[in-house]
Amino acid sequence: MLTNDAGQLNLILSDNRPSEVSHEKHVRMKRIRHFTKEVRGIIGVRAIKSGLTLAALLTVAASLSFAAVGRPRLPKSTNKSYTMTLSSATNLNNDTVLKPGDYVFKFPENTPSPEVEFYTGGKLVVKAQAKVETQPQKNSYTAVELGRKENIDILIAIDPTGLPERLVFNELSGQ
Repeated sequence: MLTNDAGQLNLILSDNRPSEVSHEKHVRMKRIRHFTKEVRGIIGVRAIKSGLTLAALLTVAASLSFAAVGRPRLPKSTNKSYTMTLSSATNLNNDTVLKPGDYVFKFPENTPSPEVEFYTGGKLVVKAQAKVETQPQKNSYTAVELGRKENIDILIAIDPTGLPERLVFNELSGQ
């Protein structure tokens, strides 16, 4: 880089033509380098050689923090979670009504009669006992089977995606 009398920097391009860089851009670049040195001192990282590496590190850190904020917070357990959507109010086998909306449900696998937990907005709504029925093949998607009794939707069963099982909550006669 060369500086001319007008206070501009000249960069030599691959075809040997100088390109002028304004003094303001040069000052901005110096500020970025200064900021990079300050950040290196704060986080104690001397291995970061370029501002690009630092920018990539800061971008990854920011995206991880934003990703964690948007997710519903569920209690930690070994149970795998699944999602489902109900379009109308639905009764469970314990006469609890699930309002229309999106739900996350969890249950312990390899249990013949698991207690299924239903969450919405990250909060536990209800626990319901189910019976596991084995199916000949894995479910390719989560399916919810509803029945109707006296003009009320009733949750009959859920087929969780990826499992060769279905969770049965109610068995209506005549269906």
